[in-house]
Amino acid sequence: MPVTYDDVLTLKAAIEKHCLSIHETPVRLNSGGYSNYYLDLKGVALHPRYARIIGALMAPAIIESGAEAVGGLAAGCIPIADAVAQAALETGVVLPTFFGRAEAKDHGPSDKAKLRQAAAEDEGPLIRPGRRVAIVEDAVTQGGAAMQATEFAVGEGCEVVLVMCVVERHEGGGARFRERGLTFKRLFYTHEDGSLHVDDELALRVGTGAGR
Repeated sequence: MPVTYDDVLTLKAAIEKHCLSIHETPVRLNSGGYSNYYLDLKGVALHPRYARIIGALMAPAIIESGAEAVGGLAAGCIPIADAVAQAALETGVVLPTFFGRAEAKDHGPSDKAKLRQAAAEDEGPLIRPGRRVAIVEDAVTQGGAAMQATEFAVGEGCEVVLVMCVVERHEGGGARFRERGLTFKRLFYTHEDGSLHVDDELALRVGTGAGR
């Protein structure tokens, strides 16, 4: 699916309308901190029209990273990884998906307790030593879930070639990944007042000048 800056603005408007709320009294976040705005991206990630745009916007960077699989920590990564995989497939690139669980399930084989993965295109399991993977997430605040997914992948012997999210909140969680020498990218970011902005790199890639 070819994307334009109009698609970027369509997604931005949908996030502002359906996923972002401003509050007079600070609300508690999943990270444990407090903020005067709340962001829940399931409203767009689970919608086919917006998910398709998300996938089309994220897939090029993930393909360019050399990733052989895309995933993260349930549940924030699942619709995002699927959208990326579908967009990649439209260009002829197969990116199987995977997700880890924050807590192991209490039934089934023990080797599947904390991991679900697609079939690999080659021999052996998808997640294995030497596999190049991209970690995706809907929103990054302090980077907790995406960092846990990164550590999980590294623990399985994978090479994490990219961490990418739809929105990075103003708390600057992306810096944690860069400090570890990992490439971090985003589609949008927020300021402390909750305003949503298009990442400059994305704006340039889809054919408009930064700062528009």
